[in-house]
Amino acid sequence: MTFLSIVITACLLYAHMVTCLYCVKHTSRHGGYTALDTCKINKNRPIAAAAALSNKMDTSTQQSNLTFDLTCKASASECQGVSATLSKATDIISDVFIFETPLVINASYVSFCQEYQDCHHDAKYASIGQAYPSISYVMTDNTDKMTRLYPQPLLKQYTNMSMKPSWTPYDIEAQFNNEINWYFVNNEDPIQSSQTDFLRNVIHELIHGLGFMTSWTDDFYQAISPLFDSGKLEHFITPTLLAQTNNHQLMTDYSSNQPFWGFVEYPFDKFIHYKNNNSDSYTSFTSFTQQLNRFSSSNATFRNMVDLANAWYTSDEYTSSKRLYTKAVTFLDVLAVIDNEPLLFLETSVNPFSSGSSLCHVDQSQYLNTTEYLMVYLANAGVDINQLDQVFPQGPVGPKLLKVMATLGYKVKGNISTDRPSLSYWTPPQGLVGTDSNPSPSLSIVTAGPARMPTSSSTTPTAGSTSTNQSKSSAASLQSWHPLSLCIITTILSLCI
Repeated sequence: MTFLSIVITACLLYAHMVTCLYCVKHTSRHGGYTALDTCKINKNRPIAAAAALSNKMDTSTQQSNLTFDLTCKASASECQGVSATLSKATDIISDVFIFETPLVINASYVSFCQEYQDCHHDAKYASIGQAYPSISYVMTDNTDKMTRLYPQPLLKQYTNMSMKPSWTPYDIEAQFNNEINWYFVNNEDPIQSSQTDFLRNVIHELIHGLGFMTSWTDDFYQAISPLFDSGKLEHFITPTLLAQTNNHQLMTDYSSNQPFWGFVEYPFDKFIHYKNNNSDSYTSFTSFTQQLNRFSSSNATFRNMVDLANAWYTSDEYTSSKRLYTKAVTFLDVLAVIDNEPLLFLETSVNPFSSGSSLCHVDQSQYLNTTEYLMVYLANAGVDINQLDQVFPQGPVGPKLLKVMATLGYKVKGNISTDRPSLSYWTPPQGLVGTDSNPSPSLSIVTAGPARMPTSSSTTPTAGSTSTNQSKSSAASLQSWHPLSLCIITTILSLCI
């Protein structure tokens, strides 16, 4: 379940006003608990440079506003291929993006089995890579008054902000599995059918890290489903949950108090719509986020998970979230819509819904063989970008994808205008449970309902990855309780022999 944990600390006094900036410091899906904390704000602070390197790191030396540091645990020749491909990937992205504030990638090329104990988790697929923003900031979009998590690489482009966070040294974390049969840009021979193009996957992942990701998952469903008899709880999806806690028992202990602060989107989520039946009009997922936030007025502390589950099960919001689940698993039912223009069909052919494949990629059947091929969730092995450039000479970043990224707030080359909505730093409303203005709220107890404590310890499932043939990218959650849909790439093991 995607859930943000907030630790309330002292706020910064600025311009005679108390201003708090809340941020979530993300970690790898292999890592531990992620908490939303209070971050520092500095006025006129220069952009942070890359962190000091260890002797295991390599640093890109190109004069670019998109650079990387690399930790590589492989042979010297293989590490040269990794570094060369990362350099090429940042060059390609820099050819179409204009980063007004420099970005730094923390890249690693290691054994997922040795480093993360991710040793071919099933008989068919293996994780080969992931990428995610290092940190996101809780902001209010003043155009629609929605609370959204803004990834650091995107927020850094909002150069007119009078107050800026103390940026973390790295903007994007990217990790790739050295056990895969990769094809690098410095390979002299043509790509083989058993090889996976490293360049294409790196660019794809970095686009996710820049903000092409959704907070809509079935993680809430996965979290509470062990409390119901089989088949009793119907599938549903929600955005990321926002809550406060001072310990790590939140959503990891069914008997602990469970504060509910409502749901929070990512910037990309404001573009997601579904097509209305028998009409050319569209309904935004954001309108459903607003509906879901009526649950318990987004301001309640439940006695335990069972009370939360029973309250949700009997709510109108549960019904609405089930309706969206149906849309998210119906072929060509969901699109990215910008300025009332349907732009891209999103991936909804995966059924059951897969956090990490569904909604956070473009539709495979519509775009695999088009200029928008980059963000499909399956990239076939044995094909590299050089071959694709012969068919699509404009490069891997298609014009519709560029439109999306420009509307998120990035400046891009060409005749595409940048849209940066007015943002302000989010602060908890007066009386919010668990905050200084309401530190000891009454507990909400809901005993009427089918949810009950499990009779034996349950393992909460991690958001799944769905794949078809060859290799696929997935923006699966960091882990069950982490507040980020993150990119996971998997590949069929037989291809790597």
